[in-house]
Amino acid sequence: MIRASSREQSPHPKGWKQKLQSPRFWLKQLRDLTIMALLLYGVSLYLQRDMVTGQAPVLSGITIDGGKFALNTAQTEPTLVYFWGTWCPVCRVTSPMVETISQNHRVISVAVASGSDSEIQTFMDEHQYHFPVLNDDSGTQSALWGAMAFPAIYVIDTQGNIRYVTSGVTSTWGMKFRLWLAQF
Repeated sequence: MIRASSREQSPHPKGWKQKLQSPRFWLKQLRDLTIMALLLYGVSLYLQRDMVTGQAPVLSGITIDGGKFALNTAQTEPTLVYFWGTWCPVCRVTSPMVETISQNHRVISVAVASGSDSEIQTFMDEHQYHFPVLNDDSGTQSALWGAMAFPAIYVIDTQGNIRYVTSGVTSTWGMKFRLWLAQF
């Protein structure tokens, strides 16, 4: 039978200070973090396995707001190509970062299986996104590019080569850094 003590219990187990000072404790923490990082890296590689590399496939069309877009092989600056969906929870984290990137860099996004142009435009308006969007309602473009996990991000250099690919959550500074590196 367990009896409750009349004394107030410490929020930390007995000997917690000794554990924090122990090298063994910190080695276990480092081991666990390393294993977690390797697992996440492995999952990331798995999700990127089908993403196209090398010369970028053709990407052109009319954006949902009626503008023309063509990914040319002779561009003046690198381009970020962003495959996403209005239905994608991870894209809801990434899209605000892409919006920030689009203010200073060339960006084209491809909305995959996200409805009609007007439905996508409503979504864009609700979230105050202004980056250009091609509608890939059938998934043809995403299949051509090998974008099977979303969001999928490609950085295309000025020669039309895919320099960097990533899928899932990324950071604004990570995208900016890849765009900067693609200049060289």
